[in-house]
Amino acid sequence: MSPINALSSQAASQLQHSLNIPSSQLEKLGGTGGLQQAAAPGGPQAFGKALSNFVSEVDTKIKTSGEERNKVLAGETTNLHQAMIASQEASVSFTFMVELRNKLVESYQELMRSQV
Repeated sequence: MSPINALSSQAASQLQHSLNIPSSQLEKLGGTGGLQQAAAPGGPQAFGKALSNFVSEVDTKIKTSGEERNKVLAGETTNLHQAMIASQEASVSFTFMVELRNKLVESYQELMRSQV
């Protein structure tokens, strides 16, 4: 049994609370029901899919940023401000993803330390 399958709904809500993610970003990850769905059978796949989609979006932003930068460097466009905006958007998204991962790992470790 995977650790996520062992989560009770109370543990899932504690995990959600400890993540302290802005609601707009949490909805991108599947909404608040995604964590409680993870406690139900078949739920971890939905939560994993939401996280996978989020990582794919971040990867797309990083690739777009690279393409915009290369266009500016090659002289194909003079749209420098668009390249900088794409770069900053990719940077913020990546930083958010890393912090989300850190919070998930920290929350998982806290749940594993708690007594049942």
